[in-house]
Amino acid sequence: MLIRCAACSDLVELPEKVGFRDTCPSCDAWLHSCVNCGFWEKDRCTEPSAERVGDPEGQNFCEWYRGIEADSTDKRDHPGGRGAAEDLWKKLTKKK
Repeated sequence: MLIRCAACSDLVELPEKVGFRDTCPSCDAWLHSCVNCGFWEKDRCTEPSAERVGDPEGQNFCEWYRGIEADSTDKRDHPGGRGAAEDLWKKLTKKK
């Protein structure tokens, strides 16, 4: 399974599904969290049966969690992503 981390936008390859203790290897953010779930829209959960979670970016044990699979052609450097920020930083710090 390939998912995109909501915290840093990196693609993360997992053997099967997102586990309760899985974290992003790049930024160490929890992957089994509301912000990485298919039910998360506009700062709220749209699954009516799910219990409210205090920290949507933190680890949770929600049984309704549905990981969002990224397309293998999905590029790391989408507008506003980490890759774009790194490119901008390189451009701004480049000595003339």
